[in-house]
Amino acid sequence: MTRKICPNCGNDIEADDPHGLCPACLLKDGLASETSRAARLQCTSCHSTLEKEARFCARCGTAVVSPDASAEGDPLRSALQAKLEGQYRVVRLLGHGGMGAVYLARDLTLDREVAIKVVKTASDGRDMYDRFRREARTAAKLSHPNIVPLHAFGEVEGMPYFVMGYVRGESLADRLRREGKLPEEETRRIVAEIADALDHAHRQGVIHRDIKPDNVLLDDESGRALLTDFGVAKAVGKGETLTRYGSVVGTPHYMSPEQAAGRADIDARTDIYSLGVMAYAMLAGRLPFEGSTPADVLTKHLTQEPPPLRSVAPNVSDSTVHAVERCLAKDPAARWPDARSLKVTLGITEESSLPEALQAVQGQGLLGIVIVLLLLLIVKLLGAPGFALVLNAVYAVVIYLIVVVRLRLEGFGMGQSQRAIWTEPAWWPFWYPRGLRRPGNVWERLPSAVRHARIWVPILALSFVLLFVGTFPNLYRHPRTFTIKITGLVLIVAVWIVVAERARRELKRKGFSTVDIRRVMLSAPPSRVSFWARPHIASVLAPVTRRESDQRSGSPHDHLQSILRQGDELSGPLRSLGAQAAVAARQLVASIDAADRQIADLARNVEPGEEERLVEKIEALAAPASGDDEYAPMRSLLEKQLELIRGLSARIDEARDRRNRRVEMLRMLALHVASLRARLTDTPSEVRLLSDNVRALCDDIGRQTMALTGPMVALGGEAEPMPTVERGSKM
Repeated sequence: MTRKICPNCGNDIEADDPHGLCPACLLKDGLASETSRAARLQCTSCHSTLEKEARFCARCGTAVVSPDASAEGDPLRSALQAKLEGQYRVVRLLGHGGMGAVYLARDLTLDREVAIKVVKTASDGRDMYDRFRREARTAAKLSHPNIVPLHAFGEVEGMPYFVMGYVRGESLADRLRREGKLPEEETRRIVAEIADALDHAHRQGVIHRDIKPDNVLLDDESGRALLTDFGVAKAVGKGETLTRYGSVVGTPHYMSPEQAAGRADIDARTDIYSLGVMAYAMLAGRLPFEGSTPADVLTKHLTQEPPPLRSVAPNVSDSTVHAVERCLAKDPAARWPDARSLKVTLGITEESSLPEALQAVQGQGLLGIVIVLLLLLIVKLLGAPGFALVLNAVYAVVIYLIVVVRLRLEGFGMGQSQRAIWTEPAWWPFWYPRGLRRPGNVWERLPSAVRHARIWVPILALSFVLLFVGTFPNLYRHPRTFTIKITGLVLIVAVWIVVAERARRELKRKGFSTVDIRRVMLSAPPSRVSFWARPHIASVLAPVTRRESDQRSGSPHDHLQSILRQGDELSGPLRSLGAQAAVAARQLVASIDAADRQIADLARNVEPGEEERLVEKIEALAAPASGDDEYAPMRSLLEKQLELIRGLSARIDEARDRRNRRVEMLRMLALHVASLRARLTDTPSEVRLLSDNVRALCDDIGRQTMALTGPMVALGGEAEPMPTVERGSKM
């Protein structure tokens, strides 16, 4: 029989198991006892054995009654199970508080896990129920990868309940309680994902009004952030409060000033303020405002400015500080105009910050060494003469020199090219020199037992090569030497087994499954950010140190600051060149900001998946074979709409291409200026070559930005430039 692996513990399970878990994990999740009990149920009328999940007896048609012994002592769960009988099976309590309780349940129709949230209301809660129902209808329309979906809504024991998607993981609040604060890159990613979710909701006319870490869930598998509790905050806003701190809705520590003042005209910018408070807490490890009472906190939100983020998180990049502090502006008009603008500013992208030429060789140095060593080993084992070994080594050196010379001819200094070549490869799972590690590398945060287990793997491989190269052909000539080598290798293997077993036991105590233990100990590279960001994996890591958090984001504004700083350190005849580079950088940043605004404006008119939906509708309205085409007008209208959407999508792609080219020019300028600053002591001819490259690039930037954005940006004044870009116009 075909078998598959349990995702929790790695044990084998039957392929046709409906839950996809082994018996031990079923028992842990509270499902095994219910499954076995359902398998033994008999019809109360004819006493025939019932099929699993049966709602009626197949023999006599009697309705099935399934008592739930685990619900004893929880009347709310019993009432909920009775209400949802036949649709959902309540599995266990996930959590409860002053506002109600959340249960894990299984959707019997679609065989999926869901979360059911029951919200307590006042005794005269009929109006409250009606408001919940209206808001639930609105929230159910939200469909976004970073929003927990709302499946159903109803009432049990006079209390509204929501059936939502179940996210296997932890909340951001739990993560912050465990780690204190998060790395800058991860904070930017989470904030960008929540901003994207808010932008989708705001365009549907839905304001969350209770953005806080407790309402952000981190998916256990992917680390993706999902926003939950849409529709709840606004429904409670007309008389109740989610947190019972007064007559206002929300959580005092995360409220906007207008929300704290109880104003009725709040808009989407209140969510942006709350998101900024959450980002501040993620970066600084503390909230911007504290107080002995909720009233004290609300008063500070209304009257005081928060401590500068730079003062509590000195290693955060300038672009991140700017993004967060603009969210926290007291005046809503001074904040980001919408959540999409915030997301675009954060600029979360997977593309490398290196120029294309350096990207091509990034991390290839170690791979080249491994290939050369393997070739030498094969040649040695085949008994080839010594000159063959030398010839292979010469070939490797020649290829390396060709790469270095090519990079030098393209204008990259020796330090830049060497750093790119010897950067940590993305696939490398073992120790690597600190200065050459990729951003987000967690090696220093791994448990010491895991680090030791990983260190011994390359030691074991290298020992095998050194001890046995050339030994096997001469095995019978030198048996004593062979015995000594075998003994040494056995000792090394024994040490590795002891170290690995200690690491395995430590991870086992932390509740890791067999599959996760293997990946944490050996296979997952320390620089694979997506893997180590998963909540249950991140729990094994040590807190982030100041050294690790001091990583620049690489955004356009960061490159601008680098150019300003490096250019200011130039002296003598190069002083004017530094000023010219600063003007060119400001031109590019202004042009990039304008492109971001244009892309955001165009993207507002294109819903994700809208083109596919229109194509499906057009195909569904295809002309019948009979010739009586009554849907022709509707199909013509949809085809025109599809043409418009495709045109907008093409313009967005063109704008993004232009934006990316400008970002690449800015990065190149930053690299050239930094190289010029670092090589002031080189020969005059080399300095002249670098300065000519910077000057030529500045002239090219000036010509392009003058043509694209007009004279105001090209002048590069100190005031913030505002290029004249009409909505939907091409740049």
